[in-house]
Amino acid sequence: MPFTHMIRMGGYRGMIGYIDLGNGHASSRVLPPELRRDFIGGRGFTSKLIHDLVPLNIDALDPGNTVVLAVGPLAGTLAPSTGRITIGAKSPLTGILGDGNAGGHAGAEMKYAGYDALVITGRAEHPTHVHVGDGTISFHDASGIWGAAVSETERMVRERCDDTEAHVISIGPAGENCVRYASLIADGSRAAARCGIGAVWGSKRLKALSLRGTGGVDIAHPESFHEHVCETLEAIYADPVYPTLSERGTPFLIDSAQLGGGLATRNNQQGVADDYDAISCERFYTHHRKRSFACFACPIHCSNIAIATSADGRHITSEGPEYESIVCLGPKCGIMSLPAIIEANRACNELGLDTISCGSTIGFAMELWQHGIISAQDTGGIDLAWGNEDSVLSLIEMIARREGYGDALAQGVRRYAKRVGPAARPYALHVKGLEVPAFDGRAAKGFALGWAVSSRGADHLRALPNFELLGYPPFEAQRRFGDRHASDPYDERGKAELVTWHENFSAVVDSAEMCKYTTFSTYAVTPGMLATLLHDVVGDAYDAEQLMRCGERIVTLERMIDISFGGACRDTLPDRILHEPLPQGPARGNTVDLASMVERYYELRGWDRNGVPTADALKQLGLAPSPDGDAPPRV
Repeated sequence: MPFTHMIRMGGYRGMIGYIDLGNGHASSRVLPPELRRDFIGGRGFTSKLIHDLVPLNIDALDPGNTVVLAVGPLAGTLAPSTGRITIGAKSPLTGILGDGNAGGHAGAEMKYAGYDALVITGRAEHPTHVHVGDGTISFHDASGIWGAAVSETERMVRERCDDTEAHVISIGPAGENCVRYASLIADGSRAAARCGIGAVWGSKRLKALSLRGTGGVDIAHPESFHEHVCETLEAIYADPVYPTLSERGTPFLIDSAQLGGGLATRNNQQGVADDYDAISCERFYTHHRKRSFACFACPIHCSNIAIATSADGRHITSEGPEYESIVCLGPKCGIMSLPAIIEANRACNELGLDTISCGSTIGFAMELWQHGIISAQDTGGIDLAWGNEDSVLSLIEMIARREGYGDALAQGVRRYAKRVGPAARPYALHVKGLEVPAFDGRAAKGFALGWAVSSRGADHLRALPNFELLGYPPFEAQRRFGDRHASDPYDERGKAELVTWHENFSAVVDSAEMCKYTTFSTYAVTPGMLATLLHDVVGDAYDAEQLMRCGERIVTLERMIDISFGGACRDTLPDRILHEPLPQGPARGNTVDLASMVERYYELRGWDRNGVPTADALKQLGLAPSPDGDAPPRV
């Protein structure tokens, strides 16, 4: 399906590709100017197209669910850390908006291939591989690849493309078997992991998407762009967090979590780990880290190649694991062995599983075992005692293939808790169906609020208010957010302002597809700096206020999507986080007073007391309600 001309504009290739797997047909349409103006790219495009195209009452695994892949206007340029891609659909895990965001090089390659977004609908008659290259989209039988792990899938796809440099996004056996938290893996190890979008690909019999392009990206103002890229790099290098993040990667956060009392241990029964030194960043760095590597155009190069020797003497090499994976496959399950964690992380990547949801679901089952709510009769004889490494590794494989007890856990915490019965509820840690991540919200009240109000559920990345964890002084919190308490992770005051700002800027960063380690870990790139880079590339006049308004528009639209999908504003947290004090460590005694934070958050957003955006708020953002005033707007 070649198209004969490209609509070129600064930063954008000007085309959306539409792929119908049901009839094997592809077409291209011009990128609407209002879409790029109001939603920037990446996550903004994904959410807007899902809002417009996904039927309201459709099951997430129905052929009518729509998958959207989108990149940002900075992708494929030298703007730092801008190679990311957002992939979204209605989530089979939560039933509301779902998306995953991956690094690597696939985002830039999709831009070079001629597309700002791809829209995938229908269900193929047989397993399918779709190739996208230089304005063409082709369909290939993937029956011979179905069943393969991710690394083998990538190798075979590249062989079929006769191109060793093709970039591949694929599912593993977990996606094929529609595990509700199946991930998509790009470039072998970069995961678009959350919300189970891999299961949607599996339901469509889409095994892999390969990308290869030779097109360029037009820059509206190349000279000033080069100057501002250099200034941005200097700001990143000068940030105090940069040296540690660059040298050690995200495992350095393990130390911060332990010191702050928020290291989720044994399904969040504890906020500190007793044998912490066995999984510390220093231990990882000195015993297991082989080298670092970078995503596209990234000066931080925070990813690691890790090596380990398994219990039975096998040599293991794995990308990562990142902080979230270390905690969720480690302390959350009572495992305090880096070799076992590295092996579990590699298994999840190869099988295509979200490490956060997978580890959290296994940890939940382990606590049910601890309390005698389930037994060997329920697990098929698998011993779920805390720290049982063999059981965790076996369950990862069984979950991906939906074999035996793994089939029950493949449904995720919320569905499995419902199956077990009321006795399981106190230990079921999820928000809106999405399992909670690695840092305990009782030790970081901004993160707790962010989980509760996120459009994806218990998600640390929609807000990512790291400001409260990085030791900023109260006067800096007052200057930035109008409340000196915003920098204190144990205090609820100021957190609504903190989260609102971070959510708005996060939506902008995800839409430009810049990595958040430049904005919320180093805090080097400000809204003003990002606006300048976008102006240089696109040519349109941007300023910080306009960008933040775009972010607010995206966040509000996502709230309306969730309401339209039936996820009526359940902005709450698990009982344990709300009512059960942390038993030890620096955050000892902490719970979360969520109600006061949510009330203030709704006020700042202009939403009503039930968390529904008011007509006035929608009007101000250009998101007009439907004529009857009742149904959520189809913008």
